[in-house]
Amino acid sequence: MPKQAESKNLSFGNLLHSGYGKRMAFVTIFWTCSVIPVFAVYAFAPKVLEALHLSGDWASYGSIAITLLFVIGCIIATRLVNSLGRRKLLLHSFLWSGLALLLLGFLHDGPSMIILLAFGAYALFIGGAQVLQLVYPNEIFPTEIRADAVGVGTSMSRVGAAAGTWLVPISLQTLGIGPTMYIAAAITFFGLAVSWFLAPETAARNLEDACSLDEKNSQSYLAGNMSKRNSW
Repeated sequence: MPKQAESKNLSFGNLLHSGYGKRMAFVTIFWTCSVIPVFAVYAFAPKVLEALHLSGDWASYGSIAITLLFVIGCIIATRLVNSLGRRKLLLHSFLWSGLALLLLGFLHDGPSMIILLAFGAYALFIGGAQVLQLVYPNEIFPTEIRADAVGVGTSMSRVGAAAGTWLVPISLQTLGIGPTMYIAAAITFFGLAVSWFLAPETAARNLEDACSLDEKNSQSYLAGNMSKRNSW
């Protein structure tokens, strides 16, 4: 009878201290920065479109087009995630969607067609970050902590999304649509900066390699905790 592999029960705290805290920070921040503008903009799409001087048929067409482009962006990102790579896809997603939000802030009084094109570009390009919310947390953490890591990332991103959704109408009323779009762009670019420094590339790596840390001290820390648990 083949010997069964021993169960590895590492605590969440042990893994954070071993070096996974940086990855947890990356997942939490990039996830939060990618959902805050999306939740805020889509929750108040009619108000946002009205503030951008789109009303009547234009507003209806805009809402439909933006939703379709968001779905298309996610489909395209799903197809590109392996060929382009996780890191590069995330950086491009944040960069181009952030530029689209900047354009919306700068041209908030511009022609309706330009506004719709900029809004559509944002919906299309943010799809990469949305898709990677499901990919990254499941690849860069070991099995022992994966469920906890995904749960923490989800919880923190939803807190941020709720705060963003609550603040959007206040921002629209007190600051106006231009500054509101600039704030959304700033959040997106912050996600870009964090991803630039912390996002690992896991494409073409098996799951064991993708979730391992390069630091020798981290590996020895985990090994030490495993030996302690086995001795118990």
